[in-house]
Amino acid sequence: MGLLIALVAVCCLALFWQLAAAGTFPTIVVLWLVLGVLSAIAWLFGLLGLLRYRAVFHSLASPALIAVLLASVWFDIPETTGWWLSRAILEDQAADCVNPGHRTRLGVYVITYITSRDGGCLFYTQAGESNTGGFAYFSDAAAPPHLGAPPTHGIEYQTFAGQWYRFTEKS
Repeated sequence: MGLLIALVAVCCLALFWQLAAAGTFPTIVVLWLVLGVLSAIAWLFGLLGLLRYRAVFHSLASPALIAVLLASVWFDIPETTGWWLSRAILEDQAADCVNPGHRTRLGVYVITYITSRDGGCLFYTQAGESNTGGFAYFSDAAAPPHLGAPPTHGIEYQTFAGQWYRFTEKS
């Protein structure tokens, strides 16, 4: 049971990290599937341990960890934590808006490309195989050209936090 609790804890931490860092979709799906299998095993052994051996802590530890993770996901705590940990370094990089020339980690996010566009600084994040979205910073004087989907193709901006916007590039 101790090994199962450790596996659930590691899976929960990995999933929390991937959600905070806006990880790739396949990685997040695999972690959810592994957590689902581990939770089914934990419930089975937990009921057995609770009813037969009266092992309350070992029986309830895994379901409690999973419940904490689900509650944190429900209230967007991983995403908020990732943004809180990364905001300052992203703002520092936005002042210069210089592309480092390779993938780099800024805070918890993997940034694949940085460019100046539409009067702001765009940070493309690793969101799969293509660079189609990320964060955009617009200074006090600037604002994105429009919010919402573009008429045909271009960049869709959505308000995120203060001078920060989330963007998706439509082609």
